[in-house]
Amino acid sequence: MTALILIIVLINPILVKFNVKRFIQHEALFIRHFTTLKWPFPLHNHDHFELVFIHSGKGKHYHNQIEQHYEGKSLFLLAPQDGHIFDITEETTFSVLKFNNMYLEGFSNEKTTKDWSKLIDHLLAISATYDSRLVKSEDDLEKIDQIMLLIVREWQNTLSPSNELIFHLIRAVFSILKKNAITDMITEQSPNGHTLISVVEFIHSHIQEPESLKMSVLSTHFHFSPNYLSNLFKRQMNVSIKQYIDDYKFKVIESQLSSGNATKKEISYKFGFSDLSHFNKFLKKYNPLNGRIPGKNENGAIYIAHLNHQQS
Repeated sequence: MTALILIIVLINPILVKFNVKRFIQHEALFIRHFTTLKWPFPLHNHDHFELVFIHSGKGKHYHNQIEQHYEGKSLFLLAPQDGHIFDITEETTFSVLKFNNMYLEGFSNEKTTKDWSKLIDHLLAISATYDSRLVKSEDDLEKIDQIMLLIVREWQNTLSPSNELIFHLIRAVFSILKKNAITDMITEQSPNGHTLISVVEFIHSHIQEPESLKMSVLSTHFHFSPNYLSNLFKRQMNVSIKQYIDDYKFKVIESQLSSGNATKKEISYKFGFSDLSHFNKFLKKYNPLNGRIPGKNENGAIYIAHLNHQQS
């Protein structure tokens, strides 16, 4: 079942109107594996998450108005509201895992489910703020390649979302993603690389605690002066700490809103907004039609800066 949505997408760089399909999935998990010379689906978004792994091939991936080249093994994680389409230039082999929140709850206790949901929020925010190719390590991409083939083989044998082996294999893929997510943004070989990794991890872990993310608290926690920590972060990440926190917070909120598991009021309270009006003003700053421009930090990570924001 699909629904139609009208949006405007900027591609190369002609502004074109598309009737964008919305793919609806009722199963908790569905897996596709195919090789093609032409991407068989129109520009679309979904009501579920997608993990797209490319085993081989070459082309472009248009993801939320951002054009990215892929060649060989690549991986993309998509949130329900994300619009995307591939432009294939060399025959490409895909494995696509499509799953929803019900799948996350299938084999896990409450704590594990919360941990996984938190990890997916974290990865989606990273992929939206940085280059969405979450894994660049050739060794780790090779590991994921083998795991994905095992997942596909097991799925083809059972066609069952309740297959516990598939669940744990998918968990293994996400464990590799988690390992890569931040270290790809900040290389440990960089000056103060370990410190920046710790700062980013702290921000992600405390994103629902605004008091913990005040500069005075952060600088005390990491034993730096506020000015030194602020300048270090801006120099290495090409964005201020405040802007990074706001961008990350928005993407996590966006993911939670799209899941439909909580109301705006519940989410605004969870993230420490004083009232719903303040929360709505925060969301309005991130109107999806506002422009976004790519920039690079010192380590080559691509940061997507929002044109309508003032850097602080």
